[in-house]
This record gives sequence, structure tokens and C-alpha cells, in this order.
Amino acid sequence: MERRKDKKGKVLRTGESQRSDGRYCYRYVDLSGKRKYVYDIDLNSLREKERKINKDLEDGIYSNEITMNECFDRYMKVKVDLREGTRHKYNLEYNRWIRDTWFGNKLISNIKKSDVLLFYKEKSENLANGTIRCIHKYIHPALEMAVEDDLIRKNPANNCIKDYMDGKPIEALTKEQTIKFLEYAENYKFGKNYLLAVKIMLGTGLRVGEVTGITWEDLDFKNKTINIDKQFTLIAGGGRHDYHISKPKTESGIRKVPMSDDVLEMMHEHKKETFFQSMKYGVSVDGYSGFVFHTRTGLPILPNRINDYLNKVILSYNESHEDKLPKVSCHTMRHTFCTRMAELGINPKSLQYIMGHSSYKVTADVYITETENHAREEFEKVLHQA
Repeated sequence: MERRKDKKGKVLRTGESQRSDGRYCYRYVDLSGKRKYVYDIDLNSLREKERKINKDLEDGIYSNEITMNECFDRYMKVKVDLREGTRHKYNLEYNRWIRDTWFGNKLISNIKKSDVLLFYKEKSENLANGTIRCIHKYIHPALEMAVEDDLIRKNPANNCIKDYMDGKPIEALTKEQTIKFLEYAENYKFGKNYLLAVKIMLGTGLRVGEVTGITWEDLDFKNKTINIDKQFTLIAGGGRHDYHISKPKTESGIRKVPMSDDVLEMMHEHKKETFFQSMKYGVSVDGYSGFVFHTRTGLPILPNRINDYLNKVILSYNESHEDKLPKVSCHTMRHTFCTRMAELGINPKSLQYIMGHSSYKVTADVYITETENHAREEFEKVLHQA
């Protein structure tokens, strides 16, 4: 039987053909039984594609003609353990940073490690390292699932994030900086409600979402504790703001945080001044009402408003003082609380519980900053005890 040949007289293999426009074609059937075609202008290049296809078929690698976007969407469908607010946030951020890009529309079978690196580099021109790490958080696990589904051989996003892990760590305020900030903020022209929320973070170590989600029912004045079993989240999308109350991300986030005498007194005074205002509008968010830190209409105050307030106070202070204060955020206040507690020698397991972490290593590695002054104080203390 005479073998088929191309226009140059080369013998074609089974499944190969040459089109009238000169392009070569290879026809095959994938593992799902679908007939597929690949093309190339060069026969040798086509046969390299054939080799990869047949190797995939031999190893049971299924059809991988899905885009990064389709891969992520499939990944989100199987993530049954995500809370509603978290799921909405993931989809929102993926759509914002990835979906309409060349990378989002690229077939996962064609994504190389260099593509991932190039995409991250492009994004880093306008986005912070923390945002690149967030983007990686969506891309890497979706591609890992594709590996487990035998859609691709290996994850091209492996080890692609290391260049974006060197961001400046959050530092706690020193005792002196904390005093200067609070003294200046007391006389600042506005934001007393925000300042109280900041003081509560400094006195309890609560996350900003936990603070803004506190209701009056969460305060146990008799036992001096704050019940933390939820957090306020703001999900922006479609030109509107959605307010939500969600559970903490982990079971360790559910806890009763002790109030110091100072925090207790502040909460007592705040309740006298604002309790009826917080309740009179009957505002509720996901069934919760009576928010301790609220707007004039009874809604929870927005976390980003507190951060904006902090930025304005620091900017105003630095414009009028030679001894500059560092840039701070709500997270800085939580960080500062944890550092002060560690310096005072609180039991590590107790600190872990108060911070709401599943392991003390997280608390120690992420939140505790050993300052030069504290190290010297501890050194002197040991010497005096010797």
C-alpha cells in the first residue's frame, strides 16, 4: 500500500495530512473520545507536537484546552469550605487583576513558568508586593488542581513568588511613639470615634474587622471580656458597597478577649454616650444590630476610614514635629499590642489565644518585634538578678 506524501515527497505518518494552503495537520482522538486537530507550517514542528500529545495520551493526561480563567472558575466551584464573604472577595479580586488579561485568557497547556513570572512582573509595576502575593494565591492553587486532574504535568507557578516576599515587615510602635501618637490624636480636629477604635485595638489586639463588628451584646462588663465570634467585612463591587458580618476565618478566631481596666472604662463611657444612637435606627447587618462603633445611622464604621484617619493624624504630626512618626495602619495597632504583651512576659499560649491564632509560631513570627531597647532592658534585668 502506497504511503501518503506531502508536496515535497516526504512520507506522512498515520493521522498526518497537508492542507491546500501548505500547513500540516495531525488528527487524533483524546481520552474523552473527542476528535482533535493540531496544525503547523513545518512538519518537524508538527511532529514535536505529536510526540507531546501521544505522551500525554499514554500517561493519561486529559484534554487541557481550558484557559486560566476557566481553570480558576472550576477551582472555585470545588472550594466548598469558603465562607460567602471570602468567596465573593476571591472572585472580585481575581476579576480585578487577572480575568481580562492576556494571562487569564491563555490556555493552561501553553502557560510556561516564564509566562507566570512575566505576568507578575507586569503587575508589580503598579501593584504592591502584597498584591502580587494575593494574585499568586489565586493562580497557584488553581493550576495545582489542574495538575491533580491530569490536565497539565506540572504547576508552572511553582517558585514564582519568591521575588515578592521581601516586603518591609510591619513594625510595632515603640512605647514612646505610642504615647506621642495618642497625645497628638487627642487634640486632633476630628475623628474621636475613630480614635476610640484605635485605642481598643491597642488595648486588646483585635483585628479591625473584629472591632468594627462588635455589638453591645458582645461586651460582658461583669466578666470584663469581649466576645469575638464574627467580623465586619466590606465587599465592594458593581459600584455599590455590601456590608456583611462573617465568622472568623478559623476556629481559633472565636474567643473571649479580656478587657483591661482602661478598656473597660472606655467602653462604659462610650456606651453612655452612644448606645441609644446606635439602636434608634434599627439598622441590622446580616441579622446583627447595635454596633459599638457606628456611623450616625447605626451602620458599622468602615475599616478603611480608620486607616485614612490614622494616615491624616500621622501626616499632620510629622508636618509640625521634627521627631517623625512612622506610617501606621490598624494592623500596626494590633502588632503593637502583641509586642507590648510579649515584652511584659505574658504566657505564650495565652497570647496566642488572645490574638486568635491557631499556633504560637504565627504569633511570634509575624507579630512580635524584639526592639533594641527591650533587648537591653531584658539584658539589664538578667544582670541584676545574677
